[in-house]
Amino acid sequence: MIGWLFVPLAPYLLWLLHAALFHPVPLAYNWRSIWVRKAGTLSTVGAIAIVVMIFVVVLSMAQGVSRAYVRSGRDDQVIILRQNARVEMMSSVTLAQARLIATHPLIARDAQGPLLTEDIIVSKQLPLADGSGSLTVTVRGTTRAGARMRSQVTLVAGRWFRPGLSEAVVPRRMQNRYAGVDLGGTIAMGGRTWTVVGVFDGSGSVYDSEVWTDVADLRQAYRRYGVDSSVAVRLRSAEDVPAFVRDMERDVRLKLEAKPEPAYFADLGDAGRPMQVLGQIITAILTVGAIFAAMNTMYAAVAGRTSEIGTLRAIGFKRREILASFQWEAILLTALGGLLGASLALLFNGTRSGGVNMTTWSDVSYAFAITPGLMAQGVAFSILMGLAGGFLPAWRASRIPVTEAMRG
Repeated sequence: MIGWLFVPLAPYLLWLLHAALFHPVPLAYNWRSIWVRKAGTLSTVGAIAIVVMIFVVVLSMAQGVSRAYVRSGRDDQVIILRQNARVEMMSSVTLAQARLIATHPLIARDAQGPLLTEDIIVSKQLPLADGSGSLTVTVRGTTRAGARMRSQVTLVAGRWFRPGLSEAVVPRRMQNRYAGVDLGGTIAMGGRTWTVVGVFDGSGSVYDSEVWTDVADLRQAYRRYGVDSSVAVRLRSAEDVPAFVRDMERDVRLKLEAKPEPAYFADLGDAGRPMQVLGQIITAILTVGAIFAAMNTMYAAVAGRTSEIGTLRAIGFKRREILASFQWEAILLTALGGLLGASLALLFNGTRSGGVNMTTWSDVSYAFAITPGLMAQGVAFSILMGLAGGFLPAWRASRIPVTEAMRG
């Protein structure tokens, strides 16, 4: 994303590199000058660092949401929904349709039977642990086969739910966020009281944001007789997915839509985009301030060093070399802030938070993912601020007449 912003600046950047390599641009002088003005340097570096830190953290937030969904799908599994239903909550599949799907020869089996699950999805308001309110969470009614099919989900405490007993299992990462979801706690929903009998770990997938219970119990509690939300199947191999999807779409008895799980969850991963857009707006506002901070520092540097600029001109440095010199000084200054900001962003790496999926309006648990690529984007962003904030002061420095500069 940031790389495209350098494209229109490519000729100017190539000229700066050429000037640094093949002309006597006094970069050592500029580097030492940065540290002479400690107060101005530190304030500018701090402003740039804050902007870059926010920039990287916002991108990591969106990436964390996307990762949660990417980790939820398997290449050899397919989810079947009502036609034109984007998400399971908006879908309906009858039990008769599910029985037809179960007869397909490409469906894999294990020692306990076919790897097919009929799921029901509902939403439930759960109170936050700090008492500040409540959030909507997804409740999934599934089967024991469904638990076996989600290989990224492992039981870490207690046991799995049993049919007919109004029992539930909750993700470990949900326990510190919501009240009443500890092992042995109770959840009131659908006119029943559900007992938490197990805790699972979803390995950073979207299942870390769901409460699971038996599909038959949830069907009765919400009077969803004869209708499920979706059917998920595991096939004998990932190579069988296109053929299975084609069969589902061609079967006139079903009139359903089949999607490979990675594609389905990738569509849901767009939930991170609104947060990214909001963060980019905030970053843009702060960026303007950071550019002016860099510009102010560089103007002050030029104003305080006119006699030095005159000396450089008097000993043979040309205007274009003075321009390149001060432009590089601005880039060095902001790059320091970029490195500091990218390093500070690492403090948020792995921190878990939650956001609202704008499609299902349910809470989604995710972890900030600070990657080397995002940190590199942050440093590149700081260099752009150095180019924008340093050009006018550098141009001013290069245009000062020698006689005026020598008088200081």
